[in-house]
Amino acid sequence: MQALLGSPSRKTIATLVFLAYAGISFAASSTTENITVFTDTKAGSPQEVLRAHAEKFSLPASLNNLVLVRTQESLLGTHYHYQQMLRGLKVDRAEIVVSIGKNGELLKIFNETKPVSDKADANAVNQLYVQSQMGKDRALDIAWANMKVQHPLVNEPSTELVWVANSDGFQLAHKVQIAAQMPTGGFVQYINAQSGALLDSHSTSFPRVKGEERSIAARSALTGPTLDRLSATATMSTLAAAQGKSTGATIAAQGVTTAVAAVASGINGSGLAFDPDPRTAINSDALTDTSAATAFDAAYSTKTLRDLTVTAGVYKLSGPYVNITNIEAPNTAPSTTTNGVWTAKRGNNAFDDTNVYFHIDQNQRYIQSLGFTGTKSIINRPFNVDTDGVNGDDNSHYSGGASDYLAFGHGCVNDSEDADVILHEYGHGIQANINSSWSGGDTGAMGEGFGDYWAASYSYSTPNGKTYHPEWAFSWDGHGACWAGRLLNRTNTKYNSAKTYAAHQSVTEGGITFQSDELWSAPLYTSMVNLIAAGKPRANIDKIILEAHFGLGANIKMPAMATAIVNAAKNLFPTDTTYATTFTNAFVAQNILTTTTPPTVISETESNNTTATANAIAVSNTTVNGTMSASTDVDYFSVSIPAGKTLTVKLTPNSTSDYDLELYSSTGTKLTSSTAGTGAVDTVTNANTGTTSKTVYAKVIYYAGGTGATSGKYTAAFTW
Repeated sequence: MQALLGSPSRKTIATLVFLAYAGISFAASSTTENITVFTDTKAGSPQEVLRAHAEKFSLPASLNNLVLVRTQESLLGTHYHYQQMLRGLKVDRAEIVVSIGKNGELLKIFNETKPVSDKADANAVNQLYVQSQMGKDRALDIAWANMKVQHPLVNEPSTELVWVANSDGFQLAHKVQIAAQMPTGGFVQYINAQSGALLDSHSTSFPRVKGEERSIAARSALTGPTLDRLSATATMSTLAAAQGKSTGATIAAQGVTTAVAAVASGINGSGLAFDPDPRTAINSDALTDTSAATAFDAAYSTKTLRDLTVTAGVYKLSGPYVNITNIEAPNTAPSTTTNGVWTAKRGNNAFDDTNVYFHIDQNQRYIQSLGFTGTKSIINRPFNVDTDGVNGDDNSHYSGGASDYLAFGHGCVNDSEDADVILHEYGHGIQANINSSWSGGDTGAMGEGFGDYWAASYSYSTPNGKTYHPEWAFSWDGHGACWAGRLLNRTNTKYNSAKTYAAHQSVTEGGITFQSDELWSAPLYTSMVNLIAAGKPRANIDKIILEAHFGLGANIKMPAMATAIVNAAKNLFPTDTTYATTFTNAFVAQNILTTTTPPTVISETESNNTTATANAIAVSNTTVNGTMSASTDVDYFSVSIPAGKTLTVKLTPNSTSDYDLELYSSTGTKLTSSTAGTGAVDTVTNANTGTTSKTVYAKVIYYAGGTGATSGKYTAAFTW
């Protein structure tokens, strides 16, 4: 039997589950994409939860392909991350996460594991033990050439042998991670271990605006000299060894900076800052980058710079949550003083230092005030920041990985003058530090949209935040001669489940053109504004959104993330439905979530052995109770898929039988099929990317096992 063909795009399915297993009591569950949330469901251990759901997620009953790799705590409970293994190696970005509440209830299960057929396993054995494989150095050379590394490294390149899931099963690959200063930036590449071909890649650098395209294809097309890999790596390693990389250093071409200890010194200083930016501070559109220096005087605030490091009478902007340092070109040393008082204004790098230090330090303390402390912390450490980096470009970025950091450019308006930019980039760090697998799916657009929201949440709380263009993201850095900025109130944008939304992507849907980032920021921002208007505190809103990021993995799409947010609202505030209802309404308004269709259960009726006599599936969320009457029986079901919707059909045979599932077009062309094996769930999907409905036919066929009224039972669930 073959593995599932294609990579399904799953839409919302609501199901009721009534069963008991090993002390686990299940009441109700609802699945959206790769997240299943539970209501009134008592859980035992995470292993018991997985055994109870092994069949649903195509896991072996023994769970011998899973390894517990991480246990993470949040406000609501504990999240158990299990990595899928195949023949002793990781299946990359394939994990299942069980979230159990403090009250012992099952909160959710996130699943990105892949079914392994006998054929796929045999192929894996062949790749691992029979076929020749390239070495790590060759894979590093290929990846280096692919991304044309032209700037100094910030981390030592690494490679790991992993499996990459594909339509035929799994491909052995070298997972290569190379991180350099911008504009080269960082990438993860998957290099075919046999052929050296690039299978997949994603950026680990997240710039504020698109600028040049962040892809391996774009990097490969660049001209100009490429650094020598061995020389660049040796230079970086020498600098790291000299300064003590083991202490958590971040490496730059010009030196190595070792982060300070995460201990509050109790020694405060002071400096000037824009809070949140000069335009909002004085409530005026008149300011531009070229305005006279005196025009900004009313916009400055004197701020306390908390818990600074003092060495031999020198005050440094290094504290328990921020470490201002020099990482990227241009080579600008961090500012210091001898009395702890910074008086610099814009145009002086010392002002950029104090503005960034103040806003990140304050934001981290705000996060901790929400309850994210101790084992629930998010970036509760000295976070390295270069306030004059990005090679001087008009951009900023978060660089992910083991030595993650922020860097802000000085092109046009200095990015480090605008709290929206500072907190947007910090937002990338927040997501990556909660979920290190944040990649794939719609995470590109959602990462940017969340960053825009996170900045707006703070700006909205400032004295003029509700009146001076609260709908603007980057109120000072954008919306002027430098660049257009983004909007937070694009509620006319609509989600299309047939699409995947990358970062900074121009999208046209229903005649409306927008940036993909705005599709995600809009429902978050709208919910915040409506909830605050209803008297709800900003802290509760941010608490919900942060909590929702826990217990997830890779390949998250907007409906799944929206479901996680609504579920977090319900669990954090069970007696106040205003939060969950407000978020739900905002997501539904933009087609990210759909109103739940009540489950419909029908019985298969014969004769339906041809497309002409197929049983019609009239509404989404329909479950068919069917019977394979004989080994020669076939059952057809017709579905009219609405425009812009994705059909998902899940066939569940009885535990001793193997029935297969195929999907055909209206003209009889086979579109896809699934042959998962005895007792396993078969799934097929098909997206209607057109503007009118289209008809397809699902076909259930016998392969092995039982037949008849007693032994031939199956269910087929249809959703779109």
